[in-house]
Amino acid sequence: MNEDKKRRGAPKKPTSEKRTARLGVVQVTEQQLGDYETAWELAGKRKSDWIRDTLDAEAKRTINKHKKTAK
Repeated sequence: MNEDKKRRGAPKKPTSEKRTARLGVVQVTEQQLGDYETAWELAGKRKSDWIRDTLDAEAKRTINKHKKTAK
């Protein structure tokens, strides 16, 4: 009988795609929060996706910049 029931929640992800680590808590001003909200809405993304994408892009830029100057 339980075999016929659909499982609730999101589908299982492969281990390589699971997000288990936390970045922590970042305090911002009301103005900053408003700007961030506007940005992720304009980008058509969820808050967590926008934050992750923005941080990933900046991390890549920083790493590439330092790789170039280290040569």
